[in-house]
Amino acid sequence: MTKRITELIPSIILYIFALLLAIYAVWAYTNCADVISQARAAGQLPESGAEYDIASFYMGNCGQYAVFALLLAAAGLLLQRKQPVSIVNAPIESVEVKAADKELDEWFEENGSDKT
Repeated sequence: MTKRITELIPSIILYIFALLLAIYAVWAYTNCADVISQARAAGQLPESGAEYDIASFYMGNCGQYAVFALLLAAAGLLLQRKQPVSIVNAPIESVEVKAADKELDEWFEENGSDKT
């Protein structure tokens, strides 16, 4: 039981960071909305034609944190669901060389692949 809990600690840490970034993104979004509404009320930002500037302002101040929060949450989920792979006890299977590969090797031996 304790081994399972210690395996979950890294994913829990990622979830906590994702939650903190999501909270910060929401807080930054509300502040961005206030700044934009104040700029429009003061006449510093036109009603139309400034869509790119508004989208850039949102992405620069809060959008990237929301994306980072999603990526950290996805990383935590992947880390939580990962299955341990045991390489030590895995059986080694012999690989058969295809007939075409054998013929190609014979052709190189007959025609001398060392020509320079």
